[in-house]
Amino acid sequence: MHTKAITIFGSAQPHPGSALYEQARRLGRLLAKRGFAVVNGGYSGTMQASSQGATEGGGQAVGITCAIFDDRRSGGNPYLAHEIHTADLLARLRQLTERCDGFVVLDGGVGTLLELLLVWNLLAVGVIDKPCILVGAHWRQVLRDLKRQTQVNSQLCALLSVTDSVEDAVQLLDASLGR
Repeated sequence: MHTKAITIFGSAQPHPGSALYEQARRLGRLLAKRGFAVVNGGYSGTMQASSQGATEGGGQAVGITCAIFDDRRSGGNPYLAHEIHTADLLARLRQLTERCDGFVVLDGGVGTLLELLLVWNLLAVGVIDKPCILVGAHWRQVLRDLKRQTQVNSQLCALLSVTDSVEDAVQLLDASLGR
């Protein structure tokens, strides 16, 4: 039987012990305890934290790393059960979107926004049909601003779910994926 996997997007910046790191660690642990594998970008910050949490929860983490970062990073984080090294950013994004059954988006920077917007666009044009859950109240304001300042409408916003906690995100994934 196929183990369902969830891709987690978030910042590479948080350090162990910080609130964002611990949130991602808790998310990885909760997902593993529910039988999900964790997929992420494979490096530091929330990627390492969710990998650590998945390992602590008895699950596995898969990291999708990328050659463009080879000169800046020394490989994937130490909690990965498996690392898939891609040649370029587009190949990495393809792996991150195809190797999962759903997405959780945490707080992050431009890379996280790129990942979210790619998934959102794939949902909008019907290429994928997977739950995408944004964690944090700030995402509600982001979506309101996008509706106000761009041509993003309520129908497009309805393709995403927003919740305040990783616990609620895991419950939404369970419900969306029929578990």
